[in-house]
Amino acid sequence: MDGTQAHAAELTIANRMGFHVRPVQRFAELARVFKSDVEVTLHGRRVPGKSVMNLMSLGGRHGDKMGISAQGEDARQCVEVLKFLAENRFFVEDEPDQVNAPDRHICRLAHFASCFDSNITATVNGSTVDAKRKDALLNLGMDASCKPRFEIEGADAAQARAIVENLVNHFYYVEEEMARQSGKAKA
Repeated sequence: MDGTQAHAAELTIANRMGFHVRPVQRFAELARVFKSDVEVTLHGRRVPGKSVMNLMSLGGRHGDKMGISAQGEDARQCVEVLKFLAENRFFVEDEPDQVNAPDRHICRLAHFASCFDSNITATVNGSTVDAKRKDALLNLGMDASCKPRFEIEGADAAQARAIVENLVNHFYYVEEEMARQSGKAKA
């Protein structure tokens, strides 16, 4: 990572229920992984992006335009991760993912891994692959209950590790009800 940077993105809130409790919690949780200062702009208001209470106060609804900005040494990675989360309905599984189902968890992992400059590999049952390659991850036979081991090396390794391990530890953010239906609920 190379010093202080500023990055920003604008997007439309895509999930039907808007920027409510689960999306806000996920957003703030992932934003807190980064060293950069994060701000969210909605309805002309700008609030810190790491604060659940401030984010909840925005009252974002389906179709609203939302701005994300980050300032700091890992600003690019931060905006890329948060933008992907927001563009994918904050991983709220209230409607089927027609494009990526049933492998949405692999798509999420590969995309998040690709946001970082570090080299990231995933190992399952003795096989190791590049975690930035969806096809390679799929060949490992991973599913949402799988616990891969990650090797992460590079300038943004700490943030990359926190993001990919968070994703896996939370069953790739597959909602508990959907996980229960498939027999893979959290313990």
